[in-house]
Amino acid sequence: MINKLSNFLNKQRLNQLEHYRHPGFFKVTLTNENGKKVPYTLAVTRQHQQLLLPRQKADGLTGPLYFRSYSSYFKRYNSLTELPLGARQFVKAYLQTFAEQINPKLTPASLTLGVVTDTHDKADANYTYYGSNGQQHIEELNLLDQTGILDFKGHLGDAIDGSDPGNISQAHLGKIVATLNQDKTPFFMAKGNHDENDKYDEKFFHNYPSFQANTYGNLVYKKLLAQPQIKQLSYETGLSYFDKGQIRVIVLNTSDVPYLITANGLKKYDVKLTLAIRQQQIAELITVLQQSAGKQIVVLGHANLLKADGSEGLQFNGHAVHELLVAFNRHLKGRLCPKSTNPDFSVDLPFDFSQQQSGQVWSYICGHLHTENNYCVDGIQYVLLNCSALMGPKHQLTTKYNRAWNRQQGTITEFAGYVIDINAQSRQLQVFGYGAASPERVFQF
Repeated sequence: MINKLSNFLNKQRLNQLEHYRHPGFFKVTLTNENGKKVPYTLAVTRQHQQLLLPRQKADGLTGPLYFRSYSSYFKRYNSLTELPLGARQFVKAYLQTFAEQINPKLTPASLTLGVVTDTHDKADANYTYYGSNGQQHIEELNLLDQTGILDFKGHLGDAIDGSDPGNISQAHLGKIVATLNQDKTPFFMAKGNHDENDKYDEKFFHNYPSFQANTYGNLVYKKLLAQPQIKQLSYETGLSYFDKGQIRVIVLNTSDVPYLITANGLKKYDVKLTLAIRQQQIAELITVLQQSAGKQIVVLGHANLLKADGSEGLQFNGHAVHELLVAFNRHLKGRLCPKSTNPDFSVDLPFDFSQQQSGQVWSYICGHLHTENNYCVDGIQYVLLNCSALMGPKHQLTTKYNRAWNRQQGTITEFAGYVIDINAQSRQLQVFGYGAASPERVFQF
């Protein structure tokens, strides 16, 4: 939920609460920013203090807690104040144990990432599917960060579900970025195909845009790229990278889609349905790779470049980018010019990796498909991560993988996340999962 009191409690409701001055507990119903009724308990003390308690707060859903004191001198209530909430204790204990168990397998020289993907956060309380628990899963990634085992933490896209009105989705996306940015550990973020809010546009406005061209960039890239540890060649493409010793991590934007408005005011491309990487980003990738001598590289993105059978994973240029990574590993020189009938996604770029004899791309890691999988194509190890978003077993869109987990709100299957350890000395990639995820996958290079 958006924790802005002006959006959550209207003036009429506040005036009604003024009359509750006798000690006791009272049932009240408040309306959230989506117009949905949320049951609250109003507690009034002998000093006329008021505390608003969401009756479902124990599950980590619904609205925030509010408190206000009473001025006996002026005979009126002071302003309501939102009360910060502590972490869910069962999650805190679980993640502490998880960190202790994997810590002996980590080394100081390795680069260790904390990762969630596909949280599909939205302004709705849902016990069995997507909802406000998405934001909570990101807050709990910070609990893992507080154990001290991470070098970086981040999100691989579909941070929001993109099904709320534009102002609400923007507020949720901004809160997610602020949550990732609130600790000393630097964060990274890949753009997902839901992060432009096209799901809402498609359903309610027939593709009239609720996000503008720079909405996502202003909310995400400004804070992401302000971190000195995160490097980029431009603000526009979404490509970023960071290093630790011999290890380099490159983050790609697989929702690299032009923001074009047709004559009738509609978006030319639905980002939700168009996975792509365009020429400028590929040119930046070539530049970064040409400057990666001696680096052992892991590439992150939202969607998989290729499927397990080697066929195209994106609508545009997934296979071309895969071929570029393979060319880097084989120290090749040439020209990337994939066939395309769409000029918005055409690519024609030279590359020269003949001098990069000691660098190697190990793996491509992504989310998007709401499942786990791993497969190797042309020496590139693909690792797919499960969605953090709750997918209850009885929903039509729940994947077979998540249905097998029988995921339940309020249990460790509610969420899914990962610690990824990249060790240049042992040439090993370790993927440790928590929640609805495989406990350990290890890859040798």
